[in-house]
Amino acid sequence: MEFKNGEKYICLLAPSFVTEFEYPEIVYRLRMLGFDKVMEVTFGAKMTNMTYYSVLKDSIDKGEKKTWIASPCPTIVNYIKVKYPELIPNLVPVHSPMGCMGLICRKLYPEYKVVFVGPCMTKKLEAKEVGTIDEVLTFKELETLFKERNIPDKVEESKYWISFDKFYNDYTKIYPISGGLSATLNYSNLFKESEILVMEGLNDLMKVFEGFKDGVYKHYKFLDVLNCKGGCINGPGMLATTSVSERRKKVLEYREFARRYEKDLGRSGKKIDAEGINFNRKF
Repeated sequence: MEFKNGEKYICLLAPSFVTEFEYPEIVYRLRMLGFDKVMEVTFGAKMTNMTYYSVLKDSIDKGEKKTWIASPCPTIVNYIKVKYPELIPNLVPVHSPMGCMGLICRKLYPEYKVVFVGPCMTKKLEAKEVGTIDEVLTFKELETLFKERNIPDKVEESKYWISFDKFYNDYTKIYPISGGLSATLNYSNLFKESEILVMEGLNDLMKVFEGFKDGVYKHYKFLDVLNCKGGCINGPGMLATTSVSERRKKVLEYREFARRYEKDLGRSGKKIDAEGINFNRKF
C-alpha cells in the first residue's frame, strides 16, 4: 500500500487486532505509518446488529418460516452463492461491520480513502463488491508494512492522539470470536437460545446447508456461522503467534478493559452518527 501526497486516509481496524498487536501502541504505529484517522469497526458491528434485529423481527412478524444465515463472513457468503444458490434468500441482507463502517465513513468523511485492516483474505473480495472500502490489508500485510517503513513496536505516545478516533462500542468487541454475533444481538424477544446454531468450518457447514428443506434447517431460526474455526481470530491473515484459546482470552480481556476505561475518552458512538444510512445489502 502507498500513501499518496495530498490524500487523507482512515484505517478501519477489525476488533481482532488485540490478539496480534499491543494496545494502544497499535494506534500510534498506524498514525506513524500515515493514517490520519484510526477507528475500530465495533460501531459498524453495532449497526449490523441493529439492522439484523429489524430484518429478523420483520420476518417473524410476517410469520415467515425461515432459517436465517448470518452474512458477515464473505467466505460463507461466496460459498453459498456458488454451491447453494437456493439459500441466497436465507442470507441476512445486511452489510457486515466492515461494510457498515465503510458507509458511515463515506457519509461523514467523503474526502478520505478508507482502508480496512483485519484477519481475513476474503474481505478483499467483499470490499470490491460493496464499493465503500478502498483497500483491505491483512494483519500479515500490515506487519510487513511496519517492517518496510521501520515503524517501531513502541512509539512515543506524546506525539500522537492517545486512542481511536470517534465512534465507540464496547460490547461488540467480541464479534470476532465464535458466537460473537449472536451473543451481542439481543435476540431474546425474537427467538430462544436453542433456536440458534453457532458453528464454524465449511466441512461441517456443508452438511447443514444440505439439510435445509424449503428454506428451513431443523428447528433453528438463526445460524451464526463462520468459515474459520474459533471465529475471525483464526483467519488466514493472522500472524498466529498464539493459540486460538489465548486469542479468545485477549479479546474478552480487551472488552472488559474497554468497559472500564474507554468510555471516559468521550468517544461513544451514537445512532445519530449513522442517521439516514441504509445498511441493507443485496446478495
